[in-house]
Amino acid sequence: MFASLLIGSTPALADTAPACPPAAVGALWPQGAPLAADGRLQVNTPGQIALQADADGKHAGSAMVTIDAAGTYAVALGSAAWIDVVKDGALLTSTGHGHGPACSGIRKIVRFALQPGIYEVRLSRSERNTAQVLVSAAP
Repeated sequence: MFASLLIGSTPALADTAPACPPAAVGALWPQGAPLAADGRLQVNTPGQIALQADADGKHAGSAMVTIDAAGTYAVALGSAAWIDVVKDGALLTSTGHGHGPACSGIRKIVRFALQPGIYEVRLSRSERNTAQVLVSAAP
């Protein structure tokens, strides 16, 4: 279900944002998802990552995610920030990026080819002190 939300993303940017209705209760990308428990994200479940102020006056933070099956995974973010995925201390190169569907609340989607294992999702350069994130298998 989450993958279908991420499939419909479009890299095109509109000159002005459309007027969006309020998010429906039970929406796929609910605003105010719970804080990632113990600093861990669950695949296919939106979660908030707490971010700390850095020396540049921006915010940064991270959470871990366990990947069980090899494939391409999308990391979706609900606000402006830089997304990195790290394995064993090494930054991974993304395989693609785009924006969420209009009115979805998804600001950015970055894709990574991942093998089974534990990864760190790092966020930086955020204006906010929390960020909503979703990690989902991408087609």
